[in-house]
Amino acid sequence: MSYTVSRLAEILADSVSWMSVRTADAVPGPDWVSCADLIAEQQAGGDPTYSWRAAAAADYARDYSIEPPVQVAAMFTLMWYVQVPSLVAGVTSAVTGMSPDVSPSSLAFKRHPVAHYPAEVALLSDEVVPLATAAVQLKDHTEAFLEGYQPGVKLGSLQRFGAVDDEVRAAIRLSEDAPYADRAAAAFGVSLEEKLRTSCCYFYVLPNVAACTTCPRFR
Repeated sequence: MSYTVSRLAEILADSVSWMSVRTADAVPGPDWVSCADLIAEQQAGGDPTYSWRAAAAADYARDYSIEPPVQVAAMFTLMWYVQVPSLVAGVTSAVTGMSPDVSPSSLAFKRHPVAHYPAEVALLSDEVVPLATAAVQLKDHTEAFLEGYQPGVKLGSLQRFGAVDDEVRAAIRLSEDAPYADRAAAAFGVSLEEKLRTSCCYFYVLPNVAACTTCPRFR
């Protein structure tokens, strides 16, 4: 079957209840984040996710009446960013065996105004790529982001790169109708049998918060 990016956007939106998806010829507006621009700013020595982390940390401080450990907002921001290409590639590949282009220049997103996660995604390329190509694009995209991500606290490689595995694994599992799920998992190098996450969000360090049931601390 032949797919267009518009059709893949519809499949993605139907599968991810908390995110809207559109196609666009360019970054839709000033409130949107270009993945290519963000990575380029990091590579130039900037810290384009600072305000994003600060907004999350301010919420944790207000909600839990403490100065939250830096790693909490740092890890959530990391996970939120890598979730964007992971969802796009993981969901569509599991359902169709194809994916929109997920290289940085082909994606933009807009954060939720209160909860801060990416709530809207724009697909900026009209190219549909096979599964093997999507896997390479996802790896290159997330590596470029993670290698330049300096959130002011040390996050080990297992935390950084494990988050990508966690997000793409979750994405592959999202759709109830995913005939290519096993093939996608193999291409992205994840096991659908894994029950626990590889990375930790550190949310359990906040007062009266229990670790989630999939926390890697339970290994």
